[in-house]
Amino acid sequence: MSETTPAPRAYVLGGELRHARENAGIGVRQLAGKLELSHSVIVRWEKGERLPSPESVSAVAVALGLSAAERDRLVQAAKDAASEPVNSVSIGVAGMADALTTLMGFERAATSITDVSPLLVPGLLQTADYARMVIGDSPDAEARVAVRLGRRDVITRERNPVQYTAYILESVLYQQVGESLLVDQLRMMRKLADLPNVCIRVIPDDVVFTPAHMGPYVLLEFDRAAPVVHLEHLRSSVFLRDADDVEVYKEARAELDRMAMSPTDSIRFIADVIDKVETTE
Repeated sequence: MSETTPAPRAYVLGGELRHARENAGIGVRQLAGKLELSHSVIVRWEKGERLPSPESVSAVAVALGLSAAERDRLVQAAKDAASEPVNSVSIGVAGMADALTTLMGFERAATSITDVSPLLVPGLLQTADYARMVIGDSPDAEARVAVRLGRRDVITRERNPVQYTAYILESVLYQQVGESLLVDQLRMMRKLADLPNVCIRVIPDDVVFTPAHMGPYVLLEFDRAAPVVHLEHLRSSVFLRDADDVEVYKEARAELDRMAMSPTDSIRFIADVIDKVETTE
Protein backbone atom coordinates (compact mmCIF):
# COMPACT_ATOMS: atom_id res chain seq x y z
CA MET A 1 0.00 0.00 0.00
CA SER A 2 1.37 3.41 -0.94
CA GLU A 3 2.13 5.64 2.03
CA THR A 4 1.75 8.93 0.18
CA THR A 5 -0.34 10.03 -2.77
CA PRO A 6 1.07 12.45 -5.34
CA ALA A 7 -0.85 15.33 -6.83
CA PRO A 8 -3.00 13.93 -9.66
CA ARG A 9 -1.51 15.97 -12.51
CA ALA A 10 2.03 15.23 -11.36
CA TYR A 11 1.13 11.54 -11.22
CA VAL A 12 -0.32 11.55 -14.74
CA LEU A 13 2.66 13.53 -16.07
CA GLY A 14 4.99 10.97 -14.51
CA GLY A 15 3.18 8.22 -16.37
CA GLU A 16 3.57 10.16 -19.61
CA LEU A 17 7.31 10.57 -19.04
CA ARG A 18 7.78 6.90 -18.23
CA HIS A 19 5.80 5.89 -21.33
CA ALA A 20 7.89 8.18 -23.53
CA ARG A 21 11.15 6.86 -22.07
CA GLU A 22 10.15 3.22 -22.49
CA ASN A 23 8.99 3.85 -26.07
CA ALA A 24 12.38 5.38 -26.81
CA GLY A 25 14.06 2.24 -25.47
CA ILE A 26 16.09 4.18 -22.94
CA GLY A 27 16.65 3.03 -19.37
CA VAL A 28 16.32 5.20 -16.27
CA ARG A 29 20.06 5.34 -15.63
CA GLN A 30 20.80 6.05 -19.29
CA LEU A 31 18.38 8.97 -19.30
CA ALA A 32 19.78 10.22 -16.00
CA GLY A 33 23.27 10.15 -17.53
CA LYS A 34 22.12 12.19 -20.52
CA LEU A 35 20.63 14.80 -18.18
CA GLU A 36 23.47 14.61 -15.67
CA LEU A 37 21.06 13.80 -12.87
CA SER A 38 20.75 11.09 -10.25
CA HIS A 39 18.61 8.20 -11.50
CA SER A 40 16.53 8.57 -8.32
CA VAL A 41 15.34 11.96 -9.58
CA ILE A 42 14.01 10.33 -12.76
CA VAL A 43 12.31 7.62 -10.72
CA ARG A 44 10.58 10.19 -8.52
CA TRP A 45 9.46 12.17 -11.57
CA GLU A 46 7.97 9.08 -13.18
CA LYS A 47 6.16 8.07 -9.98
CA GLY A 48 4.72 11.55 -9.63
CA GLU A 49 6.43 11.96 -6.26
CA ARG A 50 8.34 14.99 -7.48
CA LEU A 51 7.21 17.46 -10.13
CA PRO A 52 9.80 18.30 -12.80
CA SER A 53 10.00 21.89 -13.98
CA PRO A 54 8.86 22.71 -17.52
CA GLU A 55 12.53 23.21 -18.39
CA SER A 56 13.40 19.74 -17.08
CA VAL A 57 10.55 18.20 -19.06
CA SER A 58 11.80 19.95 -22.18
CA ALA A 59 15.28 18.53 -21.55
CA VAL A 60 13.82 15.03 -21.14
CA ALA A 61 11.92 15.40 -24.41
CA VAL A 62 15.10 16.40 -26.24
CA ALA A 63 17.08 13.54 -24.68
CA LEU A 64 14.38 11.08 -25.77
CA GLY A 65 14.22 12.48 -29.28
CA LEU A 66 10.55 13.44 -29.06
CA SER A 67 8.89 15.60 -31.67
CA ALA A 68 8.47 19.32 -31.08
CA ALA A 69 4.70 18.86 -30.77
CA GLU A 70 5.08 16.13 -28.14
CA ARG A 71 7.66 18.19 -26.27
CA ASP A 72 5.34 21.18 -26.20
CA ARG A 73 2.45 19.01 -24.98
CA LEU A 74 4.50 17.60 -22.09
CA VAL A 75 5.90 21.01 -21.17
CA GLN A 76 2.35 22.39 -21.00
CA ALA A 77 1.35 19.42 -18.83
CA ALA A 78 4.20 20.31 -16.46
CA LYS A 79 3.00 23.91 -16.31
CA ASP A 80 -0.55 22.75 -15.61
CA ALA A 81 0.68 20.42 -12.88
CA ALA A 82 2.65 23.24 -11.27
CA SER A 83 -0.52 25.32 -11.06
CA GLU A 84 -2.61 22.47 -9.63
CA PRO A 85 -4.53 23.83 -6.62
CA VAL A 86 -3.71 22.49 -3.19
CA ASN A 87 -6.38 22.27 -0.48
CA SER A 88 -8.90 23.91 -2.81
CA VAL A 89 -11.82 22.16 -1.13
CA SER A 90 -12.34 23.58 2.35
CA ILE A 91 -15.24 21.38 3.42
CA GLY A 92 -15.30 18.22 5.47
CA VAL A 93 -13.43 16.97 8.51
CA ALA A 94 -9.69 17.36 8.88
CA GLY A 95 -7.83 15.41 6.22
CA MET A 96 -10.93 14.60 4.18
CA ALA A 97 -10.85 17.91 2.28
CA ASP A 98 -7.36 17.11 0.96
CA ALA A 99 -8.52 13.62 -0.03
CA LEU A 100 -11.53 15.04 -1.87
CA THR A 101 -9.34 17.52 -3.73
CA THR A 102 -7.06 14.65 -4.76
CA LEU A 103 -9.98 12.46 -5.79
CA MET A 104 -11.43 15.23 -7.93
CA GLY A 105 -8.07 15.69 -9.61
CA PHE A 106 -7.80 11.99 -10.39
CA GLU A 107 -11.39 11.95 -11.68
CA ARG A 108 -10.64 14.80 -14.07
CA ALA A 109 -7.47 13.11 -15.34
CA ALA A 110 -8.89 9.58 -15.64
CA THR A 111 -9.93 7.97 -18.89
CA SER A 112 -11.98 5.30 -17.09
CA ILE A 113 -13.69 5.13 -13.69
CA THR A 114 -15.21 2.00 -12.19
CA ASP A 115 -17.39 2.78 -9.16
CA VAL A 116 -18.42 -0.17 -7.00
CA SER A 117 -21.12 1.09 -4.65
CA PRO A 118 -22.99 -1.65 -2.75
CA LEU A 119 -24.76 0.59 -0.22
CA LEU A 120 -25.61 3.87 -1.94
CA VAL A 121 -26.16 5.35 -5.37
CA PRO A 122 -22.65 6.36 -6.52
CA GLY A 123 -21.78 10.00 -5.89
CA LEU A 124 -21.39 10.90 -9.57
CA LEU A 125 -24.95 9.71 -10.22
CA GLN A 126 -26.68 11.32 -7.24
CA THR A 127 -29.39 13.96 -7.47
CA ALA A 128 -29.15 17.01 -5.23
CA ASP A 129 -31.86 15.70 -2.89
CA TYR A 130 -30.28 12.27 -2.63
CA ALA A 131 -26.88 13.87 -1.94
CA ARG A 132 -28.45 15.99 0.83
CA MET A 133 -29.91 12.84 2.37
CA VAL A 134 -26.51 11.13 2.32
CA ILE A 135 -24.53 14.13 3.54
CA GLY A 136 -26.99 14.97 6.33
CA ASP A 137 -27.35 18.16 8.34
CA SER A 138 -24.21 20.24 8.76
CA PRO A 139 -23.27 23.91 8.36
CA ASP A 140 -21.51 23.19 5.07
CA ALA A 141 -24.05 20.69 3.70
CA GLU A 142 -25.10 22.82 0.71
CA ALA A 143 -21.48 23.47 -0.24
CA ARG A 144 -20.77 19.75 -0.10
CA VAL A 145 -23.83 19.01 -2.25
CA ALA A 146 -22.67 21.59 -4.80
CA VAL A 147 -19.21 20.03 -4.94
CA ARG A 148 -20.66 16.55 -5.42
CA LEU A 149 -22.92 17.68 -8.27
CA GLY A 150 -20.05 19.57 -9.86
CA ARG A 151 -17.94 16.43 -9.96
CA ARG A 152 -20.45 14.92 -12.41
CA ASP A 153 -18.94 17.08 -15.14
CA VAL A 154 -16.30 14.40 -15.75
CA ILE A 155 -18.97 12.12 -17.24
CA THR A 156 -21.21 14.77 -18.84
CA ARG A 157 -18.65 17.13 -20.40
CA GLU A 158 -18.70 17.30 -24.19
CA ARG A 159 -14.95 16.90 -24.68
CA ASN A 160 -13.35 13.60 -23.69
CA PRO A 161 -15.81 12.50 -21.00
CA VAL A 162 -14.53 9.70 -18.81
CA GLN A 163 -15.76 6.16 -19.47
CA TYR A 164 -17.78 5.46 -16.34
CA THR A 165 -19.12 2.13 -15.06
CA ALA A 166 -21.10 1.78 -11.83
CA TYR A 167 -21.82 -1.54 -10.10
CA ILE A 168 -24.62 -1.38 -7.52
CA LEU A 169 -26.47 -4.00 -5.52
CA GLU A 170 -30.16 -4.44 -6.29
CA SER A 171 -31.00 -3.41 -2.72
CA VAL A 172 -29.76 0.14 -3.47
CA LEU A 173 -32.80 0.55 -5.75
CA TYR A 174 -35.23 -0.10 -2.88
CA GLN A 175 -33.81 2.19 -0.21
CA GLN A 176 -36.37 3.76 2.12
CA VAL A 177 -35.53 7.36 1.28
CA GLY A 178 -38.97 8.63 0.30
CA GLU A 179 -40.88 7.67 -2.83
CA SER A 180 -40.49 10.93 -4.75
CA LEU A 181 -36.80 11.17 -3.85
CA LEU A 182 -36.22 7.57 -4.91
CA VAL A 183 -38.10 7.90 -8.20
CA ASP A 184 -36.25 11.09 -9.09
CA GLN A 185 -32.95 9.39 -8.31
CA LEU A 186 -33.75 6.33 -10.40
CA ARG A 187 -34.84 8.55 -13.28
CA MET A 188 -31.55 10.41 -13.07
CA MET A 189 -29.69 7.11 -13.32
CA ARG A 190 -31.69 6.13 -16.40
CA LYS A 191 -30.98 9.51 -17.99
CA LEU A 192 -27.24 9.32 -17.36
CA ALA A 193 -27.15 5.73 -18.61
CA ASP A 194 -28.25 7.05 -22.01
CA LEU A 195 -24.83 8.69 -22.36
CA PRO A 196 -22.53 6.54 -24.52
CA ASN A 197 -19.76 6.70 -21.91
CA VAL A 198 -21.91 5.69 -18.92
CA CYS A 199 -22.73 2.11 -17.97
CA ILE A 200 -24.80 1.05 -14.94
CA ARG A 201 -24.74 -2.59 -13.85
CA VAL A 202 -27.13 -3.99 -11.24
CA ILE A 203 -26.03 -6.98 -9.17
CA PRO A 204 -29.17 -9.05 -8.44
CA ASP A 205 -30.06 -10.12 -4.91
CA ASP A 206 -30.02 -13.79 -5.88
CA VAL A 207 -26.25 -13.57 -6.27
CA VAL A 208 -25.55 -14.28 -2.64
CA PHE A 209 -22.00 -12.98 -2.31
CA THR A 210 -19.82 -10.85 -4.57
CA PRO A 211 -16.71 -8.68 -4.17
CA ALA A 212 -19.09 -5.72 -3.88
CA HIS A 213 -20.32 -7.13 -0.55
CA MET A 214 -16.80 -6.56 0.81
CA GLY A 215 -17.23 -2.78 0.50
CA PRO A 216 -17.19 0.13 -1.94
CA TYR A 217 -14.22 1.19 -4.01
CA VAL A 218 -13.40 3.34 -7.02
CA LEU A 219 -10.89 2.21 -9.65
CA LEU A 220 -9.45 5.09 -11.67
CA GLU A 221 -7.52 4.31 -14.85
CA PHE A 222 -5.48 6.63 -17.03
CA ASP A 223 -4.10 6.72 -20.53
CA ARG A 224 -0.47 6.18 -19.57
CA ALA A 225 -0.22 6.33 -15.78
CA ALA A 226 -0.81 3.27 -13.60
CA PRO A 227 -4.32 2.80 -12.13
CA VAL A 228 -5.27 4.10 -8.68
CA VAL A 229 -7.88 2.72 -6.26
CA HIS A 230 -9.75 5.03 -3.89
CA LEU A 231 -11.24 3.70 -0.65
CA GLU A 232 -13.39 5.88 1.58
CA HIS A 233 -15.00 5.28 4.94
CA LEU A 234 -16.70 7.47 7.52
CA ARG A 235 -13.70 9.58 8.49
CA SER A 236 -10.86 8.15 6.45
CA SER A 237 -9.78 7.93 2.85
CA VAL A 238 -6.87 6.19 1.14
CA PHE A 239 -5.48 5.88 -2.37
CA LEU A 240 -3.80 2.62 -3.37
CA ARG A 241 -1.12 2.67 -6.09
CA ASP A 242 0.89 -0.49 -5.43
CA ALA A 243 0.48 -2.76 -8.46
CA ASP A 244 -0.36 -5.84 -6.36
CA ASP A 245 -3.00 -3.94 -4.38
CA VAL A 246 -4.60 -2.52 -7.51
CA GLU A 247 -4.62 -5.89 -9.27
CA VAL A 248 -6.87 -7.32 -6.54
CA TYR A 249 -9.49 -4.68 -7.30
CA LYS A 250 -9.18 -5.18 -11.05
CA GLU A 251 -9.80 -8.90 -10.52
CA ALA A 252 -12.81 -8.04 -8.35
CA ARG A 253 -14.17 -5.89 -11.17
CA ALA A 254 -13.81 -8.80 -13.60
CA GLU A 255 -15.76 -11.00 -11.20
CA LEU A 256 -18.51 -8.38 -10.85
CA ASP A 257 -18.70 -8.11 -14.62
CA ARG A 258 -19.60 -11.81 -14.77
CA MET A 259 -22.17 -11.58 -11.97
CA ALA A 260 -24.01 -8.35 -12.76
CA MET A 261 -26.95 -7.89 -15.12
CA SER A 262 -26.08 -6.62 -18.59
CA PRO A 263 -26.28 -2.84 -19.08
CA THR A 264 -29.54 -3.23 -21.04
CA ASP A 265 -31.11 -5.54 -18.48
CA SER A 266 -29.95 -3.27 -15.65
CA ILE A 267 -31.68 -0.19 -17.10
CA ARG A 268 -34.79 -2.22 -17.86
CA PHE A 269 -34.76 -3.44 -14.25
CA ILE A 270 -34.45 0.14 -12.95
CA ALA A 271 -37.39 1.16 -15.15
CA ASP A 272 -39.46 -1.66 -13.65
CA VAL A 273 -38.62 -0.47 -10.13
CA ILE A 274 -39.74 3.04 -11.06
CA ASP A 275 -43.06 1.67 -12.34
CA LYS A 276 -43.60 -0.35 -9.18
CA VAL A 277 -42.87 2.59 -6.89
CA GLU A 278 -45.14 4.91 -8.85
CA THR A 279 -48.03 2.45 -8.90
CA THR A 280 -47.93 2.16 -5.10
CA GLU A 281 -48.11 5.91 -4.51
